[in-house]
Amino acid sequence: MADNELSKLAKKGAPMLTLKDEDYERLGCSVPNVDAPVVGLLFGREDGYFMEGENYVRALVKTGVRILFLDYENHRVQLSDCDALVLPGGSFASPEKYYSDAKSKKLTCPSERSQAYVECIFDALRYKMPILGICAGAQLVAASFGLKLFRQKEGYFESPIEHKAKNPEAHRVFLTPDTPFSRLMHNQETMLVNSRHSEFLAPEKVQRELVGIAEGKPLPLDIYATASDGIPEAWGKMEDGILCIQWHPEDLAAHGDQIQQLPYDWIAEMARFAKSH
Repeated sequence: MADNELSKLAKKGAPMLTLKDEDYERLGCSVPNVDAPVVGLLFGREDGYFMEGENYVRALVKTGVRILFLDYENHRVQLSDCDALVLPGGSFASPEKYYSDAKSKKLTCPSERSQAYVECIFDALRYKMPILGICAGAQLVAASFGLKLFRQKEGYFESPIEHKAKNPEAHRVFLTPDTPFSRLMHNQETMLVNSRHSEFLAPEKVQRELVGIAEGKPLPLDIYATASDGIPEAWGKMEDGILCIQWHPEDLAAHGDQIQQLPYDWIAEMARFAKSH
């Protein structure tokens, strides 16, 4: 949807942008019930157009929820009609205070998109609304809890892993045993995932030094999975309705990986619970 089209709709009030019945059918899914929970999905934006990756949409509609697309001007009003929030990945400038690589010359002002993400996160937390963050969305959730991000590894962190990779099977992640996430993912100890991020959440030991949390005391969010170089790959507080994943499970699910569909099944179940309470 072009910016000018959205502006026209917004003149009549916050637009409620959803899928048409034929969209569900095109995706090979049943049209959800009218009383199905509503999951808010923030739009991506490219070249003056609001858009969303089909695999995010496909992973959600498989669960039987309705999707409400959130734009960057009306998101707070739109979110109030939702039962859960999904923050997709993307490339955009985020607040400088979220980063710890002071040597970086890439000093930028927060983008309109990152502002929308942050406002949605804090509104969702205030509403006690479940959140699923993917890639950049996951990073912004972590930063909103006071954890620190790095824009670059060079000069700060040595790693043999290429985290921004084109290969659909980029590297392995190792799941922390006996956590809500490992149980969700059928107690797998390790899995092969894709990886398309250049920025990253600081490893736990570095994180503790940066934010001043002693060993043995809990971080604001639990680390659920890491890569072999120690970089966190999944985190959250699932008992409070927060799950963040650094890779893109929706892409793996689109190619038939049923385990990678489970995070989207989880947010749908959390939405159903929120709607019923």
